[in-house]
Amino acid sequence: MPNLRLLPLALLASSAFALVWGGHVLLQLHGPPVAASSATLSEHEMEQINAMAPQDQVTRLLERTINHYKGAADEIAKRTDGWTGKIHSTADLQTMTNTAYFSNDLRVRAAALEIWLAEYNLRKNSATVDELIRDAAAGGDRKYFLLSNLGILGNRGVEPEKVFDALALYVHDPDSATRAAVINGLGLLGTESTIAPLLDVFRNDQKAVPELIRFSQDPTLEGSTRKWVFQALREITLQNLGNDPVRWLSWYGAQTNRR
Repeated sequence: MPNLRLLPLALLASSAFALVWGGHVLLQLHGPPVAASSATLSEHEMEQINAMAPQDQVTRLLERTINHYKGAADEIAKRTDGWTGKIHSTADLQTMTNTAYFSNDLRVRAAALEIWLAEYNLRKNSATVDELIRDAAAGGDRKYFLLSNLGILGNRGVEPEKVFDALALYVHDPDSATRAAVINGLGLLGTESTIAPLLDVFRNDQKAVPELIRFSQDPTLEGSTRKWVFQALREITLQNLGNDPVRWLSWYGAQTNRR
């Protein structure tokens, strides 16, 4: 699972006045608003995408989805099952999925969630939910990853009630790291039922943020778990300081000194 808002470049175009002169369109800063035309995936581009490997397909289609190309989000929805287990995280893809998740367009956010599941080879079915619940109950150092992905599966419509019940078991866990994982899982689930337990955690547990920052500094932390740690920090604090533990530590220190 709160939110950074990105200023869209289209704002300039939508508030400009277009004039046609000598065959050219001139954008003026004054005058009535002129709507920019919506970009659409062309037949030619679709042929190119269909010929690509899954890794290249996901990169192209996510970029188009972020830029609101008509049909791009639908193509992601159609293809994620086929991508599952065939794509992997890269620096560029991670940047794009983070951008997508913090978009103010809910369809763009949904695309990020779908791609994360495909990246981690997690199929959208009840068996996956049951497996993650069992693995979380068994303990270990992957609880953050497991509870976060439970939240994503519930958000995508896979056993949301069961997911909520499983996450709720850990809300008052004595381990602060586990409680931090629950915050992220509930935020990602995003159903009405998550509001009360999230408020309860925020109200009664002041250790979530420093614990997450401590985790972010652990060099042995698994890559996927580290990603969720930084995402939870962004969700809870509404700050976007990237994936740099030094910046987060500096920010938290400044907040503490102001108290």
